[in-house]
Formats: sequence, C-alpha cells, structure tokens
Amino acid sequence: MRKWNSVAIAFVTVLALLIPLGGCGNDSKDTATTTAKVENPEQVFKDIVQKAANRNTAVEDVYAMDASSVAALITTPEHDGKAFIRKNRNTQPNDLRYENILVSNIQTRGTLMAADITGTAVFMEQGQKKQVPVSGTVVLRNENGVWRQLLSGIVEVTPIKSIEVVSGGMRNVSIHGNVGKTFSGEQVVFLSFKNNSMTNYSFGWVQPPRISAVTDSGEVPAGALPQYEIFLPNAVFRLASEPVTIGVAFPEAKGTIREIKFTDFHILNANGLPTDFDAPTLKLRLTM
Repeated sequence: MRKWNSVAIAFVTVLALLIPLGGCGNDSKDTATTTAKVENPEQVFKDIVQKAANRNTAVEDVYAMDASSVAALITTPEHDGKAFIRKNRNTQPNDLRYENILVSNIQTRGTLMAADITGTAVFMEQGQKKQVPVSGTVVLRNENGVWRQLLSGIVEVTPIKSIEVVSGGMRNVSIHGNVGKTFSGEQVVFLSFKNNSMTNYSFGWVQPPRISAVTDSGEVPAGALPQYEIFLPNAVFRLASEPVTIGVAFPEAKGTIREIKFTDFHILNANGLPTDFDAPTLKLRLTM
C-alpha cells in the first residue's frame, strides 16, 4: 500500500506521491484565525491531493523546506535533505492522478492542519493501468496564507550539537544528526556517519541491529510510524568509504534523547569479516 508522504525516513525505496499545496486565504496568526479561514478543510485536502499529480509544480511550492521541516531533519554535512526530496519527487509517474479520496479525523493546531486520507493512485506502468491504494496522515502548515505539506509529519527539528562515541570501538568517524518531532509528538532521529579511517564497520550482521534510545525517563526501543511512512530500518548498514545515513523513530520516547544504542555492532577486518562475533553495543551520547 502506498503512502501520501514521499520521504521514508528509514530510506525504504518508495514511489514519491507528492502533495502540492495551494493558497487558502490570507495570513494566519493564531489557531482561531487559521481555523476560521479554512471554511471547508476536507475540500482543501482533496484539492491538494489532486494537484499532487502535476510534476511541473516546483518542489518549494509543494513542501515546507525550512528549519522546522523534514528537509532540515535529514540535512547534515554528509547528506543534502533538499536534494534528496527533489530526487524522490522525480520518481512520480507523469500521468499520476487520485480517485476515491476520503478525508477524516481533521485536526487543527495553530498554523498546522492534519488529516487521515485514503484513496487510489491511478497511473500507467509498462502499458498497463495501475490502481494502488493510498493511505496515511497528511500534515499541512499555513505559510503566509499558503498551505505546504510537512513531509513525514515533521513539525519541529532540533540540531544535535555533538555526538560522542561512548562504547563500541568506533574511531575516526564523523557523526552528525538532528532530532525531529511529529505533529502527534513522536520523536525521530536522523544520523549520518562518514568514515575517515581505513577500518570498516557493520551495524548488524545477519540481522539488522536493534536500536534504542535513552531518554530522561529511561530506555525505549525504536519503532515504526506507518501513518507518516517512517519505518524501522530493515537492513544491515556497512560503513566503509561511502557515508551511511540512518533514520529511526522512537514512538515511546518521553523527554530529551540522551543516547542512541546499536546492538550487533561489528568492527571488520581486512577481509570484511567481524573481528569479534561477540559484538559490542555501539553507544552514542548526544548533546542537544
């Protein structure tokens, strides 16, 4: 089943289904003003979804791309978030359209508006008509009278000031990242790793690593937020000469995230095999 959000934080390859946003009235200053000016919010969402089929619409006219958006969440010195979004957008079929659109559970909060949307994506593929169910939560923000989509439901982003390797044996690796918060309050962490050494590393081996976060309230496991198209990483990540990016949600996290842990972490030898199958846990300490 396809989703409305086109950037999968775990970097699962997906078809980009964009939600371009048109203007809906004048400037919005508070919750009451914003809500009052959206006389028919259900129709706003339907109109936005229909406009999504037009690949000629500029990305900046479709998505929020500022410091409070997913573009900022997935931007580090090693990863260009805006370029990633633009590249994803180009995978959308030229003849894409949507049918049977249903909008429910509309919520407004300040300049934000969210809704659960289902429908059918219709397009041609290799000469055959495809009809693919679509569902998910779409979050919009009013920017000076213009609605834009907040991909993956991200409404707030906090840069991580520094990341320290506490345990695991990883050395001479540049690590950067950000922490995002969704419309419904869940925390999402994006990390990028650049290997500056001749030693390679593996996050997981036969199976993907288990990932957890330590907050002010205790340790919580990573989880999925399918409504925002944020999934658990389902692959083993090998850190060699090319940078590695990992995005993961912690739906149960309360308070500030202080540490991220990866089990089944391996230092690799010259043959690409683990030096010790009794793998340590890679523990990263975050300074916000």
